[in-house]
Amino acid sequence: MELCTKGLSEEERKAQWNLLYHINDNLYRSANNISSKLYLDEHVSSLVWLKHKEHQTLKADLAKAKKQKIQDEKTIAELESRLKSCESEMSDQELAICKYTDEMSSKTLSYKFATELELNIYAQILTQVQSKVYADFQNDQKDVRDGKRAIRTYKKGMPIPFPWRNNIRMEPVKKGREYEFYIKWYNDIRFQLIFGKDRSNNRLILQRCFKLDENCVEDYQMRTSSIKMVKGANGTELFLYLVVDIPQEKHILNNKIVVGVDLGINVPAYVATNVTDDRKAIGDREHFLNTRMAISKRFHSFQRLKGTTGGRGKTKKLEPLERLKEKERNWVHTQNHLFSRDVITFALHVKAATIQMEDLSGYGKDDEGNVVEEKKFLLGKWSYYELQEMIKYKAKKVGMRVNFIKPAYSSQTCSWCGERGERNSTSFVCTNSECSHYGEDLHADYNAARNIARSKNIIRYE
Repeated sequence: MELCTKGLSEEERKAQWNLLYHINDNLYRSANNISSKLYLDEHVSSLVWLKHKEHQTLKADLAKAKKQKIQDEKTIAELESRLKSCESEMSDQELAICKYTDEMSSKTLSYKFATELELNIYAQILTQVQSKVYADFQNDQKDVRDGKRAIRTYKKGMPIPFPWRNNIRMEPVKKGREYEFYIKWYNDIRFQLIFGKDRSNNRLILQRCFKLDENCVEDYQMRTSSIKMVKGANGTELFLYLVVDIPQEKHILNNKIVVGVDLGINVPAYVATNVTDDRKAIGDREHFLNTRMAISKRFHSFQRLKGTTGGRGKTKKLEPLERLKEKERNWVHTQNHLFSRDVITFALHVKAATIQMEDLSGYGKDDEGNVVEEKKFLLGKWSYYELQEMIKYKAKKVGMRVNFIKPAYSSQTCSWCGERGERNSTSFVCTNSECSHYGEDLHADYNAARNIARSKNIIRYE
């Protein structure tokens, strides 16, 4: 995006940039305040439950009894009597804490925490931050409680979320045969969208949001989106993270056909089906690894040249390193988009109704959650989680189901006879003399993808 400053005085232009920088540099403080205090609140609630388990259980049972369509008055009276007796043994302070944990839900508290710091940021933006942090809190809660991860923190420069409202809107303007799109934002700030090469057809998606595509009758809806500010060598760049509800595409799919996706380092993604000989290797190991390692090499060179061990001006010294990190993240993100698109294209070609992948939770880690030595290189270079997420949402878009299976021995078992065989880095040989493929030199990733497609050991599905 570009900030529209035509017709503005220098003072007005600076005021608009200063507002954007103020929000960009302070929003993370609100997010971290919400995150830390939500976990503190949950900790207090847990302590109350542990100390006054009988009291909390009685209150829950009483509330459940009162919600019944046909209430049992005798049961309710008995629970009320037991609850009153229990409360008589508690101090006023303990009763107050219990009341607090009952009346103040986490969601209510999260909005209170969002506005607690005087950051002078628009309430609509803070509301969206509150929603995001609360959703993250709900997703991470169990792992934090089990000690599998730390409390999530947010960094300066996090995307700035905003809702589409009457005062915050997208405006299409026809210029010749094409449409240009502008955003009217807070404080009369206007942005113009720049599409570049537009390999993802973003302009067409926006045209459909505004019913400007005569060939499309489906309903595209813009949802809460965000702005990302990235400091580069040529100044600060602005990016719109636009969220659009895209109607599910209608395809004729065969419920008996399953595509298995084997994610690996030799081939980023290898796909095969459970009932046909169709297969495809997606991505190239050399290109993927060489590019990432070249960026990594430049990163370490910068570290040595810039002397980033500390001292004055450290933040300024680190800026080229941060830009290089951002470049690597963007490149990997783009590659995963291309890989996931090819997976879905293959699945549509064979008319598969289901895609199956291995559940790689905890892959490469020991029982204590530490990365094992022989997997450090792989996990440092392989973004399998992001790739799986992209496959999931693109599969949903075309009406496909995604299953996750137990990843036990998929690469070491023959996908024809089910017996163990011999596998090296790129080939698999079945050693079962009764198998129809006995002694054949098979592509190891093809065999693994076929095993994944045929597996019935489903752990979860999306």
